Amino acid sequence: MIDPIQYDPITGLPDRAYLWSLLKDTLIQIRRNASSSGVLLIEINDLHGIGELVGEGGKGEFLQLMASRLKNCLWDLDSAVHFEDNKFVIVANSIQKQEDIHIVMTKVRDYLALDCEIGGIKISPSTSIGIVLVPTDSVEADEIMTSASTALQMAKPKGDDSFCYFNQDLGERIAEQEVIKASILETLATESFVLVLQPKIDTKTRAICGVEALVRMRDSEGNIVTPDEFIPVAENSNLILKIGDWVLAKTQAISAEWKAQGIDLPISVNISDVQFKNGASLLSTLHDLTASDGNNADNVILEISENIITHDVALASALMSEIKSYGYKLSIDGFGSGFSSLSVLRDLKVDEIKIDRHFLNDVPADEKSTAILKSIIMLGKSMDFRVVVMGVESEEQFEILKEHNCDEFQGFLISEPIEEENFANWYKNYKV
Repeated sequence: MIDPIQYDPITGLPDRAYLWSLLKDTLIQIRRNASSSGVLLIEINDLHGIGELVGEGGKGEFLQLMASRLKNCLWDLDSAVHFEDNKFVIVANSIQKQEDIHIVMTKVRDYLALDCEIGGIKISPSTSIGIVLVPTDSVEADEIMTSASTALQMAKPKGDDSFCYFNQDLGERIAEQEVIKASILETLATESFVLVLQPKIDTKTRAICGVEALVRMRDSEGNIVTPDEFIPVAENSNLILKIGDWVLAKTQAISAEWKAQGIDLPISVNISDVQFKNGASLLSTLHDLTASDGNNADNVILEISENIITHDVALASALMSEIKSYGYKLSIDGFGSGFSSLSVLRDLKVDEIKIDRHFLNDVPADEKSTAILKSIIMLGKSMDFRVVVMGVESEEQFEILKEHNCDEFQGFLISEPIEEENFANWYKNYKV
């Protein structure tokens, strides 16, 4: 239980004595709920110089303003404490992920740095901030504040409005993720994501029978950024929902453009696990797209990962049925890694299965790997699914698929993914 709060008479914030009770209670909650928290130790730079400039009364007024700004930065479960004359502490219990502490820090730093006027004198405040993650960095109240002080001392030589994580490696990773997140937001604002298209090939005829649309970004120099660099950040921050909406809208627009050019190819789109978990949002997006242009829905195949389906089969089945009602086709992506019951697979309303590329490893060199791949193809065919294999890179692998009546394949044997703006020309020049 937290002790009765004693307030600092100047700032109106709880004082230093309260901080230890607050930290101990935070640690109890973290252990009980397996949650996370973060602590910011904030130093107002050159408070002595500000005091000489505006006088003692002006200094008190300045500190009151800083305290007011801090309180305006707090989320529901956060607390602010006046730690020392020029230092404040925020205990950020509202964060859901460790990375969220960077959002809190940025908001606090930027708000405190806004110019103000005290007694007719303009002040441009600056801060230094030490950041501790709990329980990653520290698990005792005294240790937390020692770590925060260490981080603050590391931040101060960097100059005004600097910050430093006690765990510098983790801090660097979080800072890198924030840079990527900012780049994603800018790309969303300018709608400048790039779609690259991986051809899907009919195994019997080697004709192009569809494409898979893959989203990419460009860096500041115009080079393509690999998905491994930005998709995890997008998923972790839920920005993948906005990216996914853009991809779906772009895909249907491309389908309409192609039909006007005489190109009638189904386009497969990967639905991320985060999108699928946010089923209401996904259905709303699909509803809006079909309401504006329902003619192209039947030419779009939505790929759902096998793992997310098996996480909650009943919920997944209901959501997939709803998606089918809009006219979209469905594919199980990464097939072969999650199903424990064939009856589950039988009852799902899907049109296609995509066999995970790792089943193609060592094929045809290894007999057991080849036998497993053949068995999965036969299973899919026996249940009347269209079967697609990903990652085909050799003629020998292609011959195995052809021999066992696999319907389609993708892979570098035919082509690397092609930028959407170049695909129509590539398609028209493709020869079997």
